[in-house]
Amino acid sequence: MPRGRLRLGDVFIAQLDPTVGGEIRKTRPVVIVSNDTINTYAQVVVIAPVTSNVRRASPSHLIIPAGTGGLATDSSILTDQVRAIDRRRLVQRLGRLPTNVRDRVKAALRATFDL
Repeated sequence: MPRGRLRLGDVFIAQLDPTVGGEIRKTRPVVIVSNDTINTYAQVVVIAPVTSNVRRASPSHLIIPAGTGGLATDSSILTDQVRAIDRRRLVQRLGRLPTNVRDRVKAALRATFDL
């Protein structure tokens, strides 16, 4: 389990298996998208998985360049695969998205959920 405070926009490596069907799987980067109050008090956090496969990006995927949030490669944040995970699935902190990218993630989530 990670040490320290978890915040919206933090990037971690997380173990997402086991999964079922079309759920994105394996150990991979994720972005915490739950608000800081939830992140402080709940045993779960809401995450958006990240993939390095930017070629298959859809309108609900947010492309970010290598180096952003500690990610080694150009990546896509999958806002259509958002889910809650137990904090114990978070393995390693990579970094934090800058404010402008966090704002883009929030906008992508609003579009994904038609809010």
